[in-house]
Amino acid sequence: MDYLNYQFVDSEDFVKTYDEVPLWSSSFGLLMLKHLELKANETILDIGSGTGFPLVELAERLGNSCKLFGLDPWKNANMRVHEKIKNYGISNITLIESSAEQLPFEDQSLDLIVSNLGINNFDKPDVVFRECNRVLKASGRLVITTNLHGHWKELYEIWYLTLHEIGNEAYLKLIENEEAHRRNLAGVSQLFTDNGFQITNVVEDSFTMKFLDGSAFLNHHFIQLGWLAGWISLFPKSELSMIFSKFEFNLNQFAARNGGLNLTVPMAFIAGEKF
Repeated sequence: MDYLNYQFVDSEDFVKTYDEVPLWSSSFGLLMLKHLELKANETILDIGSGTGFPLVELAERLGNSCKLFGLDPWKNANMRVHEKIKNYGISNITLIESSAEQLPFEDQSLDLIVSNLGINNFDKPDVVFRECNRVLKASGRLVITTNLHGHWKELYEIWYLTLHEIGNEAYLKLIENEEAHRRNLAGVSQLFTDNGFQITNVVEDSFTMKFLDGSAFLNHHFIQLGWLAGWISLFPKSELSMIFSKFEFNLNQFAARNGGLNLTVPMAFIAGEKF
């Protein structure tokens, strides 16, 4: 179980090979690009722009009548986007290395804010939504994509089975809380309505992440990057080997019975307009 020793090391070399698009965020970003209304002569902000998707694609689809800003505190990711901008010959993107809790824009200065798998998952989403309201013009638009509660429901059922077998109800509660932090559609929508936005469009969809078995899942670098460290942090170090050995076994048993480990990801596109 070498995956228990995984540690993320942020570096310029790492970000050169890092690309979340085919692994995770592309389905959400394509959902946004499918349903987002494109308008000329707008000033647009992408919050949590990461390594540039969908920021770069959106900039090219809109063309030079629009001015786009990508905001993310991840220095090395911003460096990668700079390389894309240079290599693609893009002239309508400006990158900002900053937090979304204090947006570096004047009041009522933006037409559109987008965020792909971003702002509703931040530590202080209400603060960010209020900041979005502040910097958007009257009738300005806020558009996000997000994963919803029910994410990987098959996997969490196996977590519950595993921890029931171990017989530690406290550990079971920790996983329940970890799963429950994802909002349902009503909860995400409330972030809009509580912070000065009316919902104008909602599209729900889902996709399936397929793995041969649980061992492949736990050794996948993007699973390690995005989820594994969080799970490991829930349990005492002395019991990690026992817990994950049972968890991996149960994942593999499930995969053998069901033709693979197929995990459901519910997602939503939500658009709102400033009151």
